[in-house]
Amino acid sequence: MYATVSRRAVVPPRPELPVGTAPTAAQADLPSLAISVGVVVLGSLLLSAVLVTVGYSILAARRRRRREPIRADLRSELLERLYGREDPGWEGWVASLSAVRRDELESLLDVYLRQIEGRDAERLAGLGTALGIPERSRREIREGDYWDRLGALTWLALLRDPPDRALLEAHCTGTPRERAAAVRVLYASDAPDLATTGVDLLLGDDPSAFSVFGIDTLHRVGETDPGPLFDRAAAEFDGWDPAVQQQVLSVTGHLHTVVGDADLSWVVGAVSSPEERVRVAAWRALAAYGWNGPLRARIDPTAVTEDPSPVVRASAYRLLGAWGDPEALSALRTVAATEPDGRTRVAAAEAVLSHRGRAGGRSLELPDGLGSDPSGGFEEAWAWAVEHARFDDLARDVPRRGAVARGTAPRGREGASR
Repeated sequence: MYATVSRRAVVPPRPELPVGTAPTAAQADLPSLAISVGVVVLGSLLLSAVLVTVGYSILAARRRRRREPIRADLRSELLERLYGREDPGWEGWVASLSAVRRDELESLLDVYLRQIEGRDAERLAGLGTALGIPERSRREIREGDYWDRLGALTWLALLRDPPDRALLEAHCTGTPRERAAAVRVLYASDAPDLATTGVDLLLGDDPSAFSVFGIDTLHRVGETDPGPLFDRAAAEFDGWDPAVQQQVLSVTGHLHTVVGDADLSWVVGAVSSPEERVRVAAWRALAAYGWNGPLRARIDPTAVTEDPSPVVRASAYRLLGAWGDPEALSALRTVAATEPDGRTRVAAAEAVLSHRGRAGGRSLELPDGLGSDPSGGFEEAWAWAVEHARFDDLARDVPRRGAVARGTAPRGREGASR
């Protein structure tokens, strides 16, 4: 009898290489094999991505070619109904269209609503109603996700069809972008409660910083009636995030022509904020209110010399230059003479120089009292400001010189040449 022999191969343990022993050829090929496999995998993935992209592009191009005749027919019919008929008959036309044509017509409507204004836009909004867009948009605001809500708000703004305020307050305050989009619907439709409801939506319930679109929306709301904005800021400004404070101050600086007798004490208080950017924004906002005597009486610009930030002090110096009356310029010369920071001294010098004429009629002499610094620091800042002013004058003069070189001579020379 033979003993049963196991077919399983017994692999002896791999011995450790002694220190200083070179690896075998098989061991040395392992890294190169891994690199080769990695290159093959990456190449396959790249090729797959290229094929998918090219395939999608081809399908999209074929789809566009198939739909272009449909789009052309719909465009012609739309314009004929809009401008060629007393009653466009949107409902009957939409009912006669297939699903593909309704989708294409909705795309055309989106384009034209962005281009047409006035009564034509009002007539065209009836096509949106016939397509069921307002009802669908309100449903998407209630039930949709973030992107559905933004798309629905965009449609309602184009159609000038604002939904109930309760719907906006319940579903469109989750992000700054949704807040701004909701208010834009009210603005586009000239809602009578735009100022109050718009400010509530934008700045209610601990708001976050806005995008440029949100800041522009806040400015448009404030232009219609700044009262609700300023009342809200007077009551809640200190509790807002510094970024929101900065943005509201920036908007306030552009509302000086419609401000009336609103309470702006919170703007004056903002120059003492612990946040540097808020103090800068406050001085910039106040620069537009030099005409407001009661407001100016509450401001002591010379106190800015105690501010530790050169950027804040430069903003205050520019405020005095923007006000530009003798009292402001006197205060500017007082604080500029003791300014320790070189760049800030240049800002002060430029503010002073801006009120000493232009080009050849500009007085370039150092004002009295500003050359008494033993270190000569302000004299250097004045020299920088003068050089910048000369360059600015030269740059502004280039278009006129170019016109003369092309033969568009001033009338006096033209008459003399005759």
